[in-house]
Amino acid sequence: MRISTYGEHAENAARALNGLIRDDLIPADEGAVDQLLHCREAVVDALRQRLYDLGQDDWYPPPDHLPARTPKPTLAGLDEKLAGLVDNIAFALPSLRLDERRPPTELLTATSDDPTVEAWRVAGTELLTASHALSTAGEQPWRTDSAAGWWVLRDVAVAVEAVLVLDERLEEVGLLANHEHPEYAMGLAEKRMVLSQAARVAAWHATSAIADEATPRLQQARSRVVEPVSLVAAPEDLAAAQQRLAGLLRPMLTSDLFGDEPQISADSARQVTASQLYLCRAFAKAADSSPKTSMLVAFFQQRTEVQESLQPQITYLVDVSVREPDMRRFWQQGELTTAAARMEDRGVPIRLQPRQMADLAKATHEVTHNLGKSLRRELLRASTNLLNGHPRHSEGPVRVGRRSRLETTLTDLVNMPAPNEPVARFSNPLQRGALQQALNLTPTSSSRAPTPFPAARAAKYDAPAF
Repeated sequence: MRISTYGEHAENAARALNGLIRDDLIPADEGAVDQLLHCREAVVDALRQRLYDLGQDDWYPPPDHLPARTPKPTLAGLDEKLAGLVDNIAFALPSLRLDERRPPTELLTATSDDPTVEAWRVAGTELLTASHALSTAGEQPWRTDSAAGWWVLRDVAVAVEAVLVLDERLEEVGLLANHEHPEYAMGLAEKRMVLSQAARVAAWHATSAIADEATPRLQQARSRVVEPVSLVAAPEDLAAAQQRLAGLLRPMLTSDLFGDEPQISADSARQVTASQLYLCRAFAKAADSSPKTSMLVAFFQQRTEVQESLQPQITYLVDVSVREPDMRRFWQQGELTTAAARMEDRGVPIRLQPRQMADLAKATHEVTHNLGKSLRRELLRASTNLLNGHPRHSEGPVRVGRRSRLETTLTDLVNMPAPNEPVARFSNPLQRGALQQALNLTPTSSSRAPTPFPAARAAKYDAPAF
């Protein structure tokens, strides 16, 4: 199952709004007009929700509460007030009365034969879905990282300006006469001036497009059976199963103080190392299949190289007393390896969303980190249960000492960094750019046209002549 991202929904909404601005058609049928107005309300609500999520407010204004009249802003310090002005303009848009509102699901699910109404319906559906993706994403860096926050604010500013242009046309024919109109200090031309400048400033500072990859957080299908292992039925289950294995491999000791209980057995170390080597190769191939996840290929390849070096070094490890501390490690690793091999045999590719692939990388890091830490602690424990039984030792198995090749390899595995996501990502929002360009070429009808001529200054007596 493929889940659309915020960026895809935003592009679809921009295409629909651009079509509405370009065509400039209003239906005459009463039922179509009613559906149009409700779809418009869904558009406005979606943009307001996005501004609420983008800010740090702890309450959402109730539907019957609209912002009071605000003082007219001055140019001084305007750049620091742009985000707040965009928020005020969005919440000052005309709204249906409470007794006239209907649930969005009642109107957005039914397609319309009228192209204008259908475009409004698509815009409302896509904007609501886009805002939902941001609201329910597992991680929301756009709420703390200004570079990502500007990216979202730019989309909102352009969409709100498009609604203002379309509202002007609806008001000309009286379709917004029964809506609530909050008093606001700025006129239409001034609002568009603020919104277009906000979009322009946002484009300067929006150096991270990570919001475009946001998807709604899915319910983690950890397994059909909670204990003793996490089952893998689809590629989406791999991260949860790896997290489960990482927890089972976590050292029982919280420090390097060596206790009397074995940390891991030789057979368990060999099985997990060989299986994770196979999985890292498969995960690197899966990450390389999409440009949005290709930055994680190097992460999995680095794990592959270290485990390729580790695998022959633990071939001759033997247990002093044959006892596995936790058999669930065998079972969970076996479930992961079998599931991955089954997908490969059946031709089922491991295709994951960027967020899901990042979760899989983090879980894989935890597995290899805990494997290296447990095995290293067991080898260096005073009463270790693991010895090197290589045939070259004529006197029998010997201990693995510090600064040996095996201990160095395990140290490298433990110290490998966790996966990092790049701060800035390239994105090419064609439809949103086209919508912004269309707005730049769409004038505001006004009875008082602006003048390009500056006001004349009164010359002083001693002013120098040009």
